[in-house]
Amino acid sequence: MSRVKLQFYNLDQKPGQDLCLKIPICDVYSGIIDRAVPAIQHIGWRHGTKGTCYTYIRSITEQDRRALETLLDLLKNIVCLTITEHLEPHFADQLDEAYAIDFNFKQEETPLEYTTAGKAEHAAKEEQDMQATKALANCLAKIIEQHPTLQRADIIAAVPPRPSKKFHLPVALVAGIGAALKRGTGLNLTKIEHNKLKALAIEDKVKTLSGAFTLHESVKGKTILLIDDLYQSGVTLWSLAKFLKERGAKAVYGLACVKSWSDTDNV
Repeated sequence: MSRVKLQFYNLDQKPGQDLCLKIPICDVYSGIIDRAVPAIQHIGWRHGTKGTCYTYIRSITEQDRRALETLLDLLKNIVCLTITEHLEPHFADQLDEAYAIDFNFKQEETPLEYTTAGKAEHAAKEEQDMQATKALANCLAKIIEQHPTLQRADIIAAVPPRPSKKFHLPVALVAGIGAALKRGTGLNLTKIEHNKLKALAIEDKVKTLSGAFTLHESVKGKTILLIDDLYQSGVTLWSLAKFLKERGAKAVYGLACVKSWSDTDNV
């Protein structure tokens, strides 16, 4: 699956036993947990029943346990985005983790109805509603605070706009995130002028973006968190992650306001 939420987790300890953590969708979430709280000592992930996996935690500080529980609760409420079959011919592991606050529209609603995040993203992007922009930035900042891996990012930067674009929501969001987290943000990264991607098939999007970015500072050994407003096919974030990895970035993560229900854009 290319977009998932953590449906549940069990974190309990029986008398005389180590703390046990049980989760579903192990191929996605076990790595996320291990990266987020690497100090936890556990026996390794083992397959359980009905698509679950579990591990016994041998040693964990109270601080790390709180961080783990906060992360698990967060993962139940945000969308985790992984590579799709449409992206696999073009990318591999360039984007280490990616998330969205929510989908843009509610599922199986007729007529279409925005989610709370979708409504805010639409108002912020199409109407340049500063209240909606601030609300989204604060929500993204809270996700970063609650996700240890994202919190440790060396750089928080917006997906860059085309030069002709007068208003670019990700830039405004990153400024708001920086204010909320009281930390510096931004990356000296630019993008060339090109035709809009919306009308292009995925293969053509990849070709268009393959030489679109220019980096004006070193990212060697850095971890980078990229902020975008809408994650649709994922081509933009994956292309930019690939570009940054080729220039020495240690890890690249993505965080968007909303995910569309379609993975394929106009394919």
